[in-house]
Amino acid sequence: MVKYIPIFILIIILIISVYHFFFNNPSLSSAKVNLKGHTYTLEIAKTVPQQTKGLMDRSSLCRNCGMIFVFGLDLPQVFWMKDTLIPLDMIFADHTGLIVNTITANPQPGVPDSQLKLYQSLKPAKFVIELNAGDANKLSLKPGDTIDLSQF
Repeated sequence: MVKYIPIFILIIILIISVYHFFFNNPSLSSAKVNLKGHTYTLEIAKTVPQQTKGLMDRSSLCRNCGMIFVFGLDLPQVFWMKDTLIPLDMIFADHTGLIVNTITANPQPGVPDSQLKLYQSLKPAKFVIELNAGDANKLSLKPGDTIDLSQF
């Protein structure tokens, strides 16, 4: 019986970890970020459920609003527009806030998951900021620019 205690403890730890990373979905907090002299309110997606949901099923995004996805490390980031109803700009930035690349992504209603277009960072990135389509161009955000993301 004693030999099963470590296995039981391991199972409990595994269950708690799975819950924490995949089912514990705290409400989104937000932060103000300065983008080339313009203040944006960005919802913060840090947990796997928050990042998975992203801006899905929203019919609009207020002016000067967006979402920032915060990942643990600089890694190649790949996004899609599954169930996303509004066109978005995606700004990929590394851990220093250096913009790696920007992409404008359009909704793809009715497209099977296997055929959705993939949008990816050209280099490893820790952050992805989603704004209303056209905002990155209006702000003249381009690769090589830096955004202060030190609060994340």
